[in-house]
Amino acid sequence: MFRKSILLSLLLLTSSVCAFNKVITIAGTADLQGMMESSTQKFDLDGDGKKEKVAMGGIARITTVFKGLKKENPNTVFVSTGDDLMNKFFHTYKGKAIFTLLSDAGYELYAFGNHEFDKGSKVLSEALDGVEFTSICSDLDVENSALKGKCRSYVIKEMDGVKVGFFSLMTEDLPLVTSERDVKIVSDNVFTSKMMVKLLKKQHVNVIVALSHIGYKQDRILAKQVKGIDLIFGGHSHEYVKKIGRVNKTAIVNGGQQGTQIIKVDIPLDKELNVLHKEIAMYKIPVTDTLTPNKTIVAKVETYTESFPAAIVLGKTKVPWDLTSGELRKNESAVADMVNDLMRKKFKVEIVLNNAGAFRGGKVYPEGNITDIMLKEIDEFGNYAYMLKLKGKYIRQILERSASQYDEGGLMQVSGLKYRITLPKQLQQIKNRKIVRTGKRVDNIEVYIDGKWLPLDNKRTYSVLSNSFIVNHEGDGYFWFKKYGTDMKNTFTTFYSIMAEYIDNNKGLTPHKKDGRLEIIH
Repeated sequence: MFRKSILLSLLLLTSSVCAFNKVITIAGTADLQGMMESSTQKFDLDGDGKKEKVAMGGIARITTVFKGLKKENPNTVFVSTGDDLMNKFFHTYKGKAIFTLLSDAGYELYAFGNHEFDKGSKVLSEALDGVEFTSICSDLDVENSALKGKCRSYVIKEMDGVKVGFFSLMTEDLPLVTSERDVKIVSDNVFTSKMMVKLLKKQHVNVIVALSHIGYKQDRILAKQVKGIDLIFGGHSHEYVKKIGRVNKTAIVNGGQQGTQIIKVDIPLDKELNVLHKEIAMYKIPVTDTLTPNKTIVAKVETYTESFPAAIVLGKTKVPWDLTSGELRKNESAVADMVNDLMRKKFKVEIVLNNAGAFRGGKVYPEGNITDIMLKEIDEFGNYAYMLKLKGKYIRQILERSASQYDEGGLMQVSGLKYRITLPKQLQQIKNRKIVRTGKRVDNIEVYIDGKWLPLDNKRTYSVLSNSFIVNHEGDGYFWFKKYGTDMKNTFTTFYSIMAEYIDNNKGLTPHKKDGRLEIIH
């Protein structure tokens, strides 16, 4: 049935190309996350709502799709909207392998994501040497970096008499989510877009495409404020949207993640080469094992993987990392302290609250090598860091919830805050996102503000960081974040990448002695 649906999709694609005067196709991916090989994913193969495990993605099968689409419509441009330089291919080959494979696969235009800067602009610049795709950096100042001369502010491609203008957008959180300092954002997304639209229209382009790495929600907000963009091909938020987004005359799609589906957008034009906005169509092409992988790319991937060590050493630790459940769920954890402190400093928040269950591994890792496998085991769920604002009174209630979760995954490990739990005292109880019995276990709550430890102020609003399980899914019963939090922002940065970036820059990461930020009285 799935093979039939693929055939039907291809027939529909063919008919869409033939039905109009001219059709320009934009196809590609976002957030490959270094996944050059296929991986097992749960996917609804037959469209009946039932998901089953299937091998998906992989640059060799992406190449097969690209070649088929180019044959279908020569007026096709293949794009990436960034966050491809990650994981073992990146750690081992510093981006060179990934970009070489993307270039060989047929990618033509590249908009950087924040993770391209995880090892700095020098590594990124070297990875770009010899590639055939063109990089775009419309809103980045690269003059004082190794990227100078390696990317363009915009690109115009002419196909069959149709001029298509492309520009790029970077998340405005770049200074927060990466340690890159030589490359800076020169203007906000709205200003950049307005300037690019104006500039491209002066060049008499027929179609304007924004290659965006700001997230689907922000793409929609942008489209409301900027006229003249025909298509926003987005990334950063890892969303395979169910249907094409439309705001005014702007169509919006997102490239998803890990290359499990190719996003194809057909942009039809009339005889006067005006875009027929209502007819812009999106197709999602699953990259599954029903597709024959390109043999040339398979061979190139194998030349890289043959050199992989069993585990990639990222750096060193001078002391063991204790990730046992007893350490995390009954005590202050030195490892959680270390990671939470990294997050607080990186994202410049006042308080970090992460549940003990967010830290996995379940064993003591010895002193010595820190490997990629070790970090993946610790960040088993790939949790994203979330930023938000919360009043002190809700933080107090959250800590009472933490006290009720002693010896469970919901016990809060913290940074920028210290508190005491007295277990014999009254336990907080909640029901239907409400407190039905007030907890009295927590006291001595202090927050580190401007170099001083101060009592938690119920009326004050604090900047807080937690994780996607707690904030977005109300995990372990923590409803306060979603219910009362304001200015909520997903950084789309995982615990793994935060640790890996620090280790890469500092050659190691070692937990310090516990400082008493969590005291438990039995």
